[in-house]
Amino acid sequence: MAISAQDKMLYVANKLGLTSLKDMQGSTRVVYDQITTVAADHILFAGAAQRNFPLTNLGANGNQFQVDEALLVEQIGFFIPDADDGQNYAGAGPNGSSVKFDLVIGNKTVIKDCVVESGGQQAFYNDGAVASSILTLEGVGILIPPQVEFYVRASTFSGSTRASQSRRLGCYLFGTAALLNFNTTI
Repeated sequence: MAISAQDKMLYVANKLGLTSLKDMQGSTRVVYDQITTVAADHILFAGAAQRNFPLTNLGANGNQFQVDEALLVEQIGFFIPDADDGQNYAGAGPNGSSVKFDLVIGNKTVIKDCVVESGGQQAFYNDGAVASSILTLEGVGILIPPQVEFYVRASTFSGSTRASQSRRLGCYLFGTAALLNFNTTI
């Protein structure tokens, strides 16, 4: 028996004591963060509260959602900012960098040593002209619950030589969002 993304979100909400989620409206959400300092290793989303738009769209809460928000991650995308201002992007295409990453939610690593190849699945999520390398999470995705910190630990390397590369790096998390509107605290 297959479980849908919405079923997973309802299951978690019921475990948290919110039985009225089935009556609420979901939405599509994209959160992103980028590090414009050139480095081989990056920790994205951690410290996002200290960065402003357009470097991130997370705002003052940083790398955790408010008490009434959750995100079911269905795709993870990476892009290469080509300047310190974070407003323009270089392609992560066939001659660009591949990325090895971990997704950590709370104190649990939920995706470990996953590789997104520069010549793999592509989508135009950043500026409509330059492709991002993305990973689609088949099935039910991964839920980031309210008030739990999350981050992506990532390293860039050459897609052709496999050698470590120092680059700027950005990450998008795409998925289904819900405003949970809890009547009780967690």
